[in-house]
Amino acid sequence: MMVTQATTFDQSRFNTRKLEARMQRFESLRRHQDFITFKNAPEKYLLLPLRCKKSILIPVKDIVYLQAMSNYTEFFLNNGKKIMVSRTMKEFLSKLDAEMFVRVHKSFVINLNYLLHFDVREEMFVQLVGDVKLSVSRRKKKEFLDKRKSYVGR
Repeated sequence: MMVTQATTFDQSRFNTRKLEARMQRFESLRRHQDFITFKNAPEKYLLLPLRCKKSILIPVKDIVYLQAMSNYTEFFLNNGKKIMVSRTMKEFLSKLDAEMFVRVHKSFVINLNYLLHFDVREEMFVQLVGDVKLSVSRRKKKEFLDKRKSYVGR
């Protein structure tokens, strides 16, 4: 039986304070970097974290609607693409423009720019671009009507 000697690691060569400070700075940047505006571009972008520490930038104006599924949020874009993100919709709702986006259901947030038609009297639905029909909950009906009225009034 052969036993190898444990080697000791020389910690004196590393400055742990600098490393910890950089890690904290990186974490704070990562938390606050979900919403980006470039200097030359008038439009805003949303940073969506994907798997394996990869992220994607999408223009906010391209988001048609969001759908919540437990701890996941699916983004539906105007070019037909879908992007699934492993964060709750509540996290993104605070980052999106409150005048342009409205929550119509526990599971849906819509972009009012893509609203074609709605009926909140009988069937309780909104119809978006691309023949997307989403239900409007009774509790979100008043908020939807108020935001739609103020948004169209601008």
